Amino acid sequence: MQLLTRYPTAFHVREAEDTPPEIVSVSDCGSWILRLPPDLKDHQHELERLLFKVFNNLPKSPDNVALAKQMSINWCVSKCKQNGLRYEDCLESIRH
Repeated sequence: MQLLTRYPTAFHVREAEDTPPEIVSVSDCGSWILRLPPDLKDHQHELERLLFKVFNNLPKSPDNVALAKQMSINWCVSKCKQNGLRYEDCLESIRH
């Protein structure tokens, strides 16, 4: 018996250029490390405050770190829009 599917089963592996750069990571001692585009550095305190508010007293578990990364990407997209910047251009500035 052969199983037929409607959808292709091959997986697409994302190239390194397709993946967004790490905006947030965790140091060995458990502190947040932020790597923001230069155009957003003046607003870094806002993201730091948001991370502290949401993740204060929570462990840096893989799920929480993933959530912090996604939240930080969303924050960057929003901040770029507020400042009339293209998010893609901001990302390019921290890739290099």
